[in-house]
Amino acid sequence: MTAGDVLRARIELELARPVSPGAHAVVERLRERFGPAVRGVLFYGSCLRRGDAHEGVLDLYVLVDDYGSAYDSRPLAVLNRLLPPNVFYLETQTAEGVVRAKYAVLAQRDLARLTSTRTFEPYFWARFSQPCALVYTADESVRCEVVAALASAVLTTVARAIPLVAPRFASRDLWRASWCATYHAELRAERPGVVEMLWANAPERYEAVTRLALEALGHPVETDAENGDLRCTVELSATARRRARGLWRLRRVHGKTLFLLRILRNALIFEGGVDYVLWKIQRHSGVEVDRTWRQRRYPLLALGAQAWRLYRARAFH
Repeated sequence: MTAGDVLRARIELELARPVSPGAHAVVERLRERFGPAVRGVLFYGSCLRRGDAHEGVLDLYVLVDDYGSAYDSRPLAVLNRLLPPNVFYLETQTAEGVVRAKYAVLAQRDLARLTSTRTFEPYFWARFSQPCALVYTADESVRCEVVAALASAVLTTVARAIPLVAPRFASRDLWRASWCATYHAELRAERPGVVEMLWANAPERYEAVTRLALEALGHPVETDAENGDLRCTVELSATARRRARGLWRLRRVHGKTLFLLRILRNALIFEGGVDYVLWKIQRHSGVEVDRTWRQRRYPLLALGAQAWRLYRARAFH
């Protein structure tokens, strides 16, 4: 077996990891919502890492066969095609409590393209190079395509990160450099310690996929154990490094621009967005939110009054 084959086999095992009943409940809701257009549902992010569906918001990708068949609304389909993904919010009541999820819609064919080296922006390949679970798949062909796309995401991420580190590096340094660079290509605040937390969650996994990716990419590489870390040596010319780092500077501008466009677009289509924001305020501040505002005679005025009450209570600033 080649290194690429071993990498894909490892990704396939990761995708088969068990998830909580709460995550399955949300996926069933999504299958009801999108019907036969759903080809697969991917689960990633902090809730997957913690294994807790009730603390935080689940991050899901709904893979569909076609945007036109996924939506009743043509504008939504067009927006999703022009600047994927469309993002929505969903709450599901289970016996253990409410499960909250943020889900993105992506055509299955786009997954392969957006995780490959053909895609300049790191938005997709940076996310899918991390461990994921395939909670639902329509058939075996979908599973094979998802495995190939996620393995491609790892290869792309490693290839793009090599110029950011010294010629001799630990796999930990490679991934930390990649995460820092991709955070800087998005309009989001980097939480203190998030990069270290990502590495600490699965160091053996990242070391294994680093070795496999470097072999699959065909880089002359030497590895040895130093202080318990995998050490690699990859020689690139000074010109290649300068060019690659220049491209990362362009990615910051390009990525932030697209991220802003996604925020503006999703603010218009984010189903349940108000409920999501109110829940986030309550979760972070501890101030109780009155959810009866929708039932008032003038709900928008009631929502404004609710926001003023929360502000006065220092729930947000």
